[in-house]
Amino acid sequence: MSSESPGFFRQLPSALPGLVLIVITMMIIRIWIEPWMAHTKIFGMSKPLTDAFHLNYILLGIMSGMLYRNIIFGGKIPDMLVDGFRLSRLMIKTGIILLGSLYTFSAIIKLGFMAIALISAFVVLTVIMVLWLGKTFGLDRSMTAVLANALSICGVSAAVATSPAVEAKASHVAYAIATILGFGVLTMFISPTIGHELGLTNMQYGAWIGTGILNTGQVLAAALAFDPQVGPGTALAVAEVWNVMRVIAIPFAVFAVTLWYWAGKDAVDSMGNRQSLGSLLVEKFPVFVIGFMAMVFLTSMGTFGDVGVESGHSPSATIMSLRVTMQWIFGFGLVGLGGFIDIDELRQAGGAPFRLGLVVGATKYVAALLVVLLLKQYFV
Repeated sequence: MSSESPGFFRQLPSALPGLVLIVITMMIIRIWIEPWMAHTKIFGMSKPLTDAFHLNYILLGIMSGMLYRNIIFGGKIPDMLVDGFRLSRLMIKTGIILLGSLYTFSAIIKLGFMAIALISAFVVLTVIMVLWLGKTFGLDRSMTAVLANALSICGVSAAVATSPAVEAKASHVAYAIATILGFGVLTMFISPTIGHELGLTNMQYGAWIGTGILNTGQVLAAALAFDPQVGPGTALAVAEVWNVMRVIAIPFAVFAVTLWYWAGKDAVDSMGNRQSLGSLLVEKFPVFVIGFMAMVFLTSMGTFGDVGVESGHSPSATIMSLRVTMQWIFGFGLVGLGGFIDIDELRQAGGAPFRLGLVVGATKYVAALLVVLLLKQYFV
């Protein structure tokens, strides 16, 4: 996820029209549409939209954003609204920071060792697979490098972070993002149904999608679509711990792929303008991860009261307020996310990069599910 410029407060006035539309959309969904779905009967079936199709405010928010862009606005968010939709990405990052209030360090450590082992294995093996397939498919070296980190870590953030270090063109990044979004949109909608059909617990489902889905926003959406609750032990809480561990690998993966890229370049080619690796890692490392860890620290120190994870007591009023706030923030952010899903762009994202992304994405997605099923006794 790229940084927001020219700055939040200077962008806010021009963003207000788009933000107002996003807020009104989510209020309609949560105040009227969701309650209607929870009590309606269709063809004699009770609550089919929620029980059979697992529709909730998260999926409806994404679908609303897609509807605005692709149908109502004819494929392009109007200039008057685009800043608001763009700024909504900040809400997703803000929500992930607030997610730190769900955890204490002791609770993360209990979950973390298995997560670190599996996440590390999936990141390393995915990078190796992409680098090998990139050569097999005859892809440009820069394109391969961007796809390697985009597919192994967290999609858009990793693609953007890698591109300056490997001389990637804007078209390479756009292709990588389109490939990620195309595959991610599919997994975002089918994962909750697969999880329910297999009877996965929140822990099992969160571990699966936190490993197997490519992008942070899509992990978030798929988790909330499976279980829209926000709290310790929910699909969202588990998935984001795994996802944050994956995001933390960005600087290490950028370093490794950059070394691979320049090791394969001729000395003459490597004399062009290059950003130093140190400045690249400092500039591109996602700040929301630092914010998340700071929030975990504050929660572990009891700043917000009892979290209700280990004590067995009810969460404090502050913690409960933070959870309600998170639900709304995520809802707003994911309406904006839907507004950046262009059906025509996804349809046109063909060719070798898309085929490579599809092969690697599907392999990672299925392999993560198989690992969770094989080790499901550890995810209880």
